[in-house]
Amino acid sequence: MYERSVARIFGGNKTLKHEISTELDFADIIEEGIPYQAVHKFQKYSGINDLKMAEFMSITPKTFRRRNSRFNSIESNRAYVLAKITIEAEEAIGNKEGALNWLNEKQPALGGRIPYQLLSTSAGVQVVSDLLGRINYGVYS
Repeated sequence: MYERSVARIFGGNKTLKHEISTELDFADIIEEGIPYQAVHKFQKYSGINDLKMAEFMSITPKTFRRRNSRFNSIESNRAYVLAKITIEAEEAIGNKEGALNWLNEKQPALGGRIPYQLLSTSAGVQVVSDLLGRINYGVYS
């Protein structure tokens, strides 16, 4: 549903070096490894610095900066999740700036937690995604 938008914030098909039209296409890219340039374009889009991106991908900042080709599949999956939730937030909130603010601020419906900080586990991703879905459909609680 959000594949083309996620591809766009990764720099598009050219940067991803793959044609994107379905989630299966992203599954292939994640297995191959998302190119460093695509992650860097997402960082520019989202304002996430190297330190925070490395932390989210569970690698050291030094390792993150040394990458010059592709991330491994685990790191790529984490970058994809972050980008997809960012797009989901934009859809629910209505604009990029508001979405990025929402993702970086404590949310009462998440027990006062910051959405971006919950994305390191699949359970956290599901909770944030579910909340964004409720917001999108006007059932925020």
